[in-house]
Amino acid sequence: MTELIHTVADLTDLRNKDVLEAALARVIFELAEASSLSIWRVVNEGAEIKLRERVSLPAREGQSEEIGLDEARQEWRDCHAGRRYIYCPRDQGGLCRHVFPLCNEREVIGLLEILRPSKLEGVQAHTVHGLLRVYRNHLGLLDYGDRDELTGLLNRRTFGTYFKQITAENNVHAVIAVVDVDFFKRINDQFGHPYGDEVLILLARLMSEYFAGIEGIFRFGGEEFLLVLPETTQEEAWVALDAFRAAVAEAAFPQVGRVTVSIGFSKIEPDDSGAAAFGRADEALYLAKHSGRNRVKCYEELVLEGYLAGTRHSGGEIELF
Repeated sequence: MTELIHTVADLTDLRNKDVLEAALARVIFELAEASSLSIWRVVNEGAEIKLRERVSLPAREGQSEEIGLDEARQEWRDCHAGRRYIYCPRDQGGLCRHVFPLCNEREVIGLLEILRPSKLEGVQAHTVHGLLRVYRNHLGLLDYGDRDELTGLLNRRTFGTYFKQITAENNVHAVIAVVDVDFFKRINDQFGHPYGDEVLILLARLMSEYFAGIEGIFRFGGEEFLLVLPETTQEEAWVALDAFRAAVAEAAFPQVGRVTVSIGFSKIEPDDSGAAAFGRADEALYLAKHSGRNRVKCYEELVLEGYLAGTRHSGGEIELF
C-alpha cells in the first residue's frame, strides 16, 4: 500500500502530459503483469478520427503506427464510442485483451490496451481503474491551469514549454503564426462584449477544426491567437494559413456578420527562443494589419523585399523605413 501511495504521488508530481502518459503506462504495465501494453492518442483530423500510437511496452523499434478509428478493432471502437472499459476473452494467441478509455473532462483522448494471459480481477483490476481515475483528475487540474477559460485553447503560460519541445529536435521544420481578429474593438463597441466573446469562441472552434491534429494552438490574450505548425515549410504554411484566412472570411458569425483575421508568420529556427520567434511573426502581423487587413504576411519574405530590413522595436511599435 505504501508503495502504491508513493507511485500515485510521483504521477501527480508530473506536469508534462507526455511524460505523465509514459509514466502511467510503465506503472500499469508492471502492476498488471502485462504481456504488452499500448496507448493510442485520439486525433481529430477534420471529419476523420485517427488513433496515433504513443506508447508501446515492451518497447519496439520502428516508427509509431497510425490508423483510422473506422479501421481499428471493434473493441477499440466500442470503447471510444461508449467511453467504457471493454474486455475480450483469450484470443488465438492465448491472451486476454483489456481496452480502457483515457478521458479528460470533455472527451476520450486516448485508448489504453493491455494484453495478458488472464482477465484482470481483484486488487489488480481495482488498482488499474483507480490509477486511471487519478490520471483523469490530474489532467483536469493541468487543463485548468493550462487552458483558456473562454475558448478552451491552450493559454499563453503553456507556450514556453511547448516551444522548447518543438525546438529540441535537431532538424526543426516548423512555422509560428500570430492570428489577430480585425476591428475587434469595433465588434465589442457595436454589439457588446458577450458577442465579442462569441466571436472568439467560434474562431477558436474553427481554428481547432481547420488545424485538427495540431497541438500548438493558443489563445495569447484578447483577440490574438498563436499557431505552431510542426513539419511545415514556408510554402506549405502560406497555403494553409491563407486558406484558413479565407475560411474565416466566409464563416457565419451570428449577429456580428462578417469577421476577418490578419495573420503574420515566420519560420522557427533550431536555436530560436519563443520570444524571438513570436516577435518575428508579430512584426509580419503588424504589416498585414497596416497594409489592409484580412491578409497573410511572411516575415522572411518581408525581409527579402526590404520592408522589415533594419526594423527595431521602439515603444512597443515597429519602425519601418
